[in-house]
Amino acid sequence: MNAKSEIMVNPKALSRIGLTTLLALTPTLMMTAQAETDTTSTDTSHASHKIHNAVKLKEIKKKYEKLLIGEKNIASAMSVITPTELKHASSSQSIYSILRLTPAVNEYQQNIGPGTPTITVRGVRMSQLAQTLDGIPMISLLHGGQGAYINNQDNNVGSLVSMGQIEGIHVYPGVAPPDRGGFATVGGTVSYTTKQPTNNFYTDIFSKVGSFSTDTYGFEINSGKIPDTDGLKVLSRLSKTQTAGYIQNTPARYIDFLFSAIKPYDYGLSKVSATVIYNQGNGYMLTETTPTAQLEKYGIFYNYPLSEASNFQDNKYLTAILGDQTYVNRHIVVSGKLFYIGKSNKFEGYTNPDYINSSYPYQVNFNSPYFSYGPIGPEYGNSNNITYNAAQVFGSYHAGEAAVIQQNSTRTIGFSPKMNIFLPHNTVTVGGLIAKEQTGDNNATYFYGTLNMPKINGYNALNYGNIEKRTVYSGYVQDKISLLNNMLHIEPGVTLTGVSTSNYVPSNYAATPPNPYTLSNYDKEVLPYFGISYDITPKYIAYASYGKGARFAPVQDYVLGSSGSTTVAPGPETVNAYEAGIRYVGKHLYLNFNGFLQNMHGMFSFYTDYLTNYSIYANIGEEQMKGLALSGKYQLTPALTVFGNLSYTDATYINSFSASDTPFEGQYGYVFAGNPLAAVPNWLGTLGVRYHRSGFNAQLYGTYTGPQPTTYDLPPTESQLVLRDATVPTDQWKLSPYFIMNLSASYKIPMHVDHLDYIEVGLNIDNLLDTHYYVHSARVYKQYSFTAIGQQYNSAYPGEPRFIELGVSGRFS
Repeated sequence: MNAKSEIMVNPKALSRIGLTTLLALTPTLMMTAQAETDTTSTDTSHASHKIHNAVKLKEIKKKYEKLLIGEKNIASAMSVITPTELKHASSSQSIYSILRLTPAVNEYQQNIGPGTPTITVRGVRMSQLAQTLDGIPMISLLHGGQGAYINNQDNNVGSLVSMGQIEGIHVYPGVAPPDRGGFATVGGTVSYTTKQPTNNFYTDIFSKVGSFSTDTYGFEINSGKIPDTDGLKVLSRLSKTQTAGYIQNTPARYIDFLFSAIKPYDYGLSKVSATVIYNQGNGYMLTETTPTAQLEKYGIFYNYPLSEASNFQDNKYLTAILGDQTYVNRHIVVSGKLFYIGKSNKFEGYTNPDYINSSYPYQVNFNSPYFSYGPIGPEYGNSNNITYNAAQVFGSYHAGEAAVIQQNSTRTIGFSPKMNIFLPHNTVTVGGLIAKEQTGDNNATYFYGTLNMPKINGYNALNYGNIEKRTVYSGYVQDKISLLNNMLHIEPGVTLTGVSTSNYVPSNYAATPPNPYTLSNYDKEVLPYFGISYDITPKYIAYASYGKGARFAPVQDYVLGSSGSTTVAPGPETVNAYEAGIRYVGKHLYLNFNGFLQNMHGMFSFYTDYLTNYSIYANIGEEQMKGLALSGKYQLTPALTVFGNLSYTDATYINSFSASDTPFEGQYGYVFAGNPLAAVPNWLGTLGVRYHRSGFNAQLYGTYTGPQPTTYDLPPTESQLVLRDATVPTDQWKLSPYFIMNLSASYKIPMHVDHLDYIEVGLNIDNLLDTHYYVHSARVYKQYSFTAIGQQYNSAYPGEPRFIELGVSGRFS
């Protein structure tokens, strides 16, 4: 038997596993395929090496087949976004919006592409989810996941990785097994896999033109196996996108660059890989939820002119990953990744002083200092190291505090080792994470009357020189034991995580006692996991799991509060997640039905009294998510597939506490026991059909978002200070349900002329029926000098209207 035949997987086994599972394990299959190709290309003069390779490949192939079938038997829910789905998405979508194809995910954003995304998975917010890129943490170790609109350090325009740079996404709601769970989550992990070079050379040149002056263009070059390099292959991709935005006055630009290289060695059984990603996003965000009265008067996509009010971000992301995967022997494969992530963010907010008064009825922008702090100056006794006198320079405090500039940067370095041990009846995985993230030396926030401002520490800096640090030490061990003739699968595991955190504050106008100060602590958590699955028949698998997850407090919570100088910051918030389900994996049909219960404890609670500039922090919140989810695919014919999902989620607060209860985490909230979580619909669903034949691809699908709870503000006349103007979730006023249809189609035209293989033309229509709907709504008061004034009014964000995009690309080889 030659080496190639040794690598082939049993077709019957593949049919049992199913298409979805195979797509989920593309990286494993690629490694095996690489080993096959490299072995067959070995020089014939080394016949003995070929025979030895064939033996080794046969042994390791069996081990990897066990991992392959193990995904079929995973003891928790798992969803996969395939390369085909990613390729045919429009430019208006992002790495977050496409997650709507999976169960129990609610997502919306403010712009074309990655612009201020907001997401929940089974009610768990984006800031509470783990996200990984090729196995390394994507989220900030300092602050958690992206998505908190109020915290401008979250880099809400652009993203660490873009749609064109990934070839697959795995979504693990709840608590995943330790080797898939990522860092710091209380309810889910989203795992992204970058594009990798392939064996054959090609060059793609592409361009798209879409609605709202949206243009995308770029190229992708894949070297294939470079001669005389023993299998080295390289991929490079560059794309640029610009858009005017579907909401007025929200233009944005994105630049994305990817470099990836793979160098196999040891006859293709091992490999070294390198990935470099540089992305940039800059654009304008909505300054505040727009009053519905204005949307009804001026149009649903109305937004203030940029000369009147603006929030602008310019974000840069640099990621470098160096990895090695070494085949030691037939029992052991060792791998590790060194990584660096650098982020920089510049935020600019401005409000015309005409709107900063008590008579204008609406909130135009939260990001002008006067709205949050009132008059700042020496005569008010709240200005530590501030000599800028706004009234003197601009004639009044509201005019002199109309603009703010915030600049932040962070850098993360880390190492993620892993070892797979293949034994006759079980597979043991041991891994870990050692990483450190630190803010840059030039982080600061300045305020003035215009955006063209001096930036002078000690003059007009609200804060400067803060140095936030967090070091993570995490290790896990996980076993997958197969018993009863490979029908019973037991998966125990445990993760031990320690986190060392410090926040050095050299100057902050609100600090009492005086600056500087440093707050620090060390937290640790033991996070057990246990999963079990049983093959009722070769096609029916029952499973159940329990897991504990933890999320550590954002470092910005390490500040002086009403209790004075203290090293006690909020501890981790945790979740105990329970799940049970049944999975059917047939030749043409895949179905998964599961129920879940997630009890969340010690949720972060804080209250800031802006009259005294004191903050109180605690871990007192309790939340619960429970529900059911169904997903499936059915291959009607070799060319036609039907797919869909339906989920029900009941997410409620168990006790009363001060909470960040809006989906973008507004900080003025209070929740009462029994309140629903805002922006978490009970019902979510997707139904679609996909057709592929020869060079033609088409997909039509619809997503349903059921009624969802909103929020309202309590009046400023409440007797308890903590309740005055507090944002409270409610199901008394629900956001109306909506159904959105999306269409994509493409056709490859064979050419075979002058190295041109084919031309591909594509069409995308998002929101095919041009449904007008709101994705977020709230009843609010205007904030003026940290006080609620005027009459309560309704405000909202509109959803994206119909978006039409035409594309063309050419492949050269």
